[in-house]
Amino acid sequence: MSRVPSFVFVLFTCSLWGQHPYPDEAGQAAIKRVKNMQVSSLDRGLPRVTLEFFLKYEGEGAPIKWRMSDCEQLKENPLADREQDPTLCVEADIDLKDDRSATIVVSVGTLKTGPVGVPTLFSVIVTDPSGVTHAVRRLSDLPAELHRPLPKGPRDLSLPAGASSSPLAVTNPSA
Repeated sequence: MSRVPSFVFVLFTCSLWGQHPYPDEAGQAAIKRVKNMQVSSLDRGLPRVTLEFFLKYEGEGAPIKWRMSDCEQLKENPLADREQDPTLCVEADIDLKDDRSATIVVSVGTLKTGPVGVPTLFSVIVTDPSGVTHAVRRLSDLPAELHRPLPKGPRDLSLPAGASSSPLAVTNPSA
C-alpha cells in the first residue's frame, strides 16, 4: 500500500519539473532579454526597435502574454531530439481583436547550458478565428499576415448575377 502514495508523489514531482524546466529567476531574466532585444537582430528587414514594442504596435495594443516554454514540444519530431539538451524558448502570445492570435517563439538557450549567444527566432504562427494556423516564415512577414482581411464566409459573399435575393423565389423552368 505504501508504494501507491510514493508513486503518486514521484509522478507529481516529475510533472512539476516538466512544467518549470527553467528556474523562475532565470526564466524572468530570459523573458526580459527577449522583450528588449531588437527585432532587427531576428530579421534584417525590420527596424531597430524592441520585440515588445514591435509586437504591441503590430498587435494594435493587444495584450501580450510572455512565458518560458520547452521548444521540444513545438518541434515536428520531438522524440528524435529527445537525447539532446532540451532547447528553451520564450513565447509571446497575442490575442488580437478580430479573434485571431499570434504566437512568436524565440530560442534562448538550453536546459543544461542556460542562455547561450544571441536568441534566435524559432517560430511565428498566426491562428485565424476558425482555428486554422498559418506558419509565417520571417518575422517581417507578420505585419502583412496580421493585417490581412479575414476571408468572407458564405453569408458575406455577394449573390451571383441574375440570382434572386429572396430565399423563397423559385424560377419556373417551363416559362
